[in-house]
Amino acid sequence: MAEDRKHAVLLVDDEPDILYSLNGLLRREFDLHTAQSAREALQILAERAIHVVMTDQRMPDMTGVELLGEVKFKYPDAIRIVFTGYADMKAVIDCLNDGGLYRYITKPWDPDELISMLHGACERHDQSINRRRLLTDLELLLAEFCAVSNSRSAEDQSRSRELLERLRGVMALEEARQAR
Repeated sequence: MAEDRKHAVLLVDDEPDILYSLNGLLRREFDLHTAQSAREALQILAERAIHVVMTDQRMPDMTGVELLGEVKFKYPDAIRIVFTGYADMKAVIDCLNDGGLYRYITKPWDPDELISMLHGACERHDQSINRRRLLTDLELLLAEFCAVSNSRSAEDQSRSRELLERLRGVMALEEARQAR
């Protein structure tokens, strides 16, 4: 992502005052979108690319856990965060297991920590996109390897072994990164 572009962040809370407060805090740092319900959030996600979704846990139509589960399924690159004023450990566990949660934040939040955490989430999003590009490049390299490896010439056979070693090395690095 270009350095001068802001990351798109979707804030979801059924309390307008919370959204107003978050908007005032975050609007200079991020391209903000707000929704007062899970249904509205899903509509926004369907209309534009969102990098980070931060949702309240307790909402009337759908919990944050349920929303993030749908987001994970429909928009897997979106980084998912839940925040709540209630210390609900079951919600945290559900988010970790079902929603692919990046972080869990309690209200009230520390403004500097929130901004820092959102920048970390945006960085995680960019890493995910870069990983996908790397895998696409690997697929192209593998296709080249397959084309060369079918040749009978000694030069092509040597090239195919070289390509195979490069593929193995890149794949090992990527697996190590994903394990972190």
